[in-house]
Amino acid sequence: MNKYILLLFLIILFPLGCDDSIDGMNDAQNQVDSFLLEINPTLYRTMLEIKAEIVLVDTKINQLYELKGMFPGQRKMLDKSLKQWQNLRKDLHFTSTNTSNQVEAAYVAYKIDEIQGRKKFSIISETLLKEANQVLDNAETTKSLIGTFYE
Repeated sequence: MNKYILLLFLIILFPLGCDDSIDGMNDAQNQVDSFLLEINPTLYRTMLEIKAEIVLVDTKINQLYELKGMFPGQRKMLDKSLKQWQNLRKDLHFTSTNTSNQVEAAYVAYKIDEIQGRKKFSIISETLLKEANQVLDNAETTKSLIGTFYE
């Protein structure tokens, strides 16, 4: 488990010192994040929660793969659980990517025309927040069901 945390840490930190183009991407992402935090802090927090859920789900998936390696005779049971976690990850990742893309588009619209962008983003952000909260609710339900299945 510690090796996965170390790997995640290295993946996060490594790009920070690599290339000027990455610095430009980080600046752009920081601007979009600041924009989202200012315009809709609830959606910003929800996006952070989704990213945290993805990390948690990745950890669970890695643990299940390790367990599968130790107990190949239990492949059927482990494959079922893996599939549930992988589907949850897919849903979380899709929502995260989709929401991020839409927030980025709204930020660009905001920069082009601040008044129009603010109006447009208010409408978009409410819809995105509902979608993101629904995915988080589904994630909690799925995690709960997965947990009770093996208790």
